[in-house]
Amino acid sequence: MADLYGVAIGGGVSGNVDDNARKLVGDGTAGVGPYTRFGTPQLQALKIISATVDFSSTPSAANSNLYKAVTALQGLAEVYYVGIPGNTGTGFVALVHLNKTDTSDGYGASSTIATTYENVEDTIRAALSTAEDDVTVTNVALTGLTFA
Repeated sequence: MADLYGVAIGGGVSGNVDDNARKLVGDGTAGVGPYTRFGTPQLQALKIISATVDFSSTPSAANSNLYKAVTALQGLAEVYYVGIPGNTGTGFVALVHLNKTDTSDGYGASSTIATTYENVEDTIRAALSTAEDDVTVTNVALTGLTFA
């Protein structure tokens, strides 16, 4: 069988197919991981934490805290995965579409730069009926064998 990875591109284009074959092109600088581009949307991991809400308390029950938080998150992000709440039940990780996630400032924000997840925090907090600033949403890196 012919080696299709080493053949010339042809059609007046210089180079070989193998110049771009058999590689993982990362999302970071100089192609360094994480690696989330496999013909699918680029994903990012969000960590949702609450100081007072237990997300692990009966998550399969109707209208549970985890359900309320995920439903609120779905209103502002395209959600692909929701992890099991942590040991203490105060938070969980969700994988969302990078370019379809609301990063705008929230209701009481004083900043005009849209680089936070304040709208997401405020929406989840409202769905859980918790106090202002009770919910924190941060972008986290997925490294090694665990979520960091």
